[in-house]
Amino acid sequence: MEIIIKESYNRPFEFIPKTILWIIKQRDLDINNDNLIGINSSIILSLTSLIESFNKELMISWVKFHLSESKTEFDIDSDGMPIWDDTMGDYLLERLSDELILEIESSEWNKQLKLFTKITNDELKRIIKKDTLIGMNQLFNYRNILTHGNKLSLIEWINNNKTTERLEPNKFEAIFSFLKQQNLIEGKLKDIKANIFELTFSNNVIDYFISIINLYLEEVKESFGITEKMNKTIYNLKI
Repeated sequence: MEIIIKESYNRPFEFIPKTILWIIKQRDLDINNDNLIGINSSIILSLTSLIESFNKELMISWVKFHLSESKTEFDIDSDGMPIWDDTMGDYLLERLSDELILEIESSEWNKQLKLFTKITNDELKRIIKKDTLIGMNQLFNYRNILTHGNKLSLIEWINNNKTTERLEPNKFEAIFSFLKQQNLIEGKLKDIKANIFELTFSNNVIDYFISIINLYLEEVKESFGITEKMNKTIYNLKI
C-alpha cells in the first residue's frame, strides 16, 4: 500500500512583522501611554520569536535545497531496503540530514549559533558584522530576563552617607550599559534612576532592535545565498 504524506505549514515569522508594526502604530497613537513597558516588552518577545523561527526555516531550507541538488536514485531489494552500492552514501546523507533537521527544529538562539557553524563550517560572527551580532545577543538577553520572570531591581547600598547602586539581574545591568554605549540612554544611573525602567523599555530601544534585526536578516540571507527559488518567504522577510 502506497502512503503519501503532504505537509502544509507556516512559521510565526510570516505573520509577526505585520503584528509588530500594528502594535507600534497603536502604541504611538497614545501620547500618555501608561502601558509602555508592557507593550514594548511584548514587542521584544515577538522579535525574538520571529528570529528563532526565521533561523529554523533558513537552515532547514538550505539543508533540503542542497540535499535535493545532490540526491540520486538507488535500487530497493525485496525487503524494501536500499541496495548497498555506491549510492548508499546518498542514503546516509539523507538520514543524517533528517537528524540535523530535527535538531534545528528544537533549537533556540544559543543553540542556533552552534548549528550555523555545523551547517556552514563557519561561525556566525564571521557571517554577520560584529555590531549586528552584539545587538542580537543583547536582544536575547532582554528576552531571557522577560521569559524567565526575573524581577528588575535597582539596589542601593548606603554606608556612611555613601551610596552604591546597581541593577539586578546582572544581565539587566549589562543591557543598561550596552544601551548607554549606543547613545539610547544618557546620564549616570544615580541621576536617572527614577525613570530607569521607562528608559530601558523605551520606543527608541525598540526601534534600535528592529533596525538590528533588519540588518541581521539581510546579512544572513546574503551569506547563505538565499534566493526566491530556495524560499520566497524568507527571501522577502523584513520588518
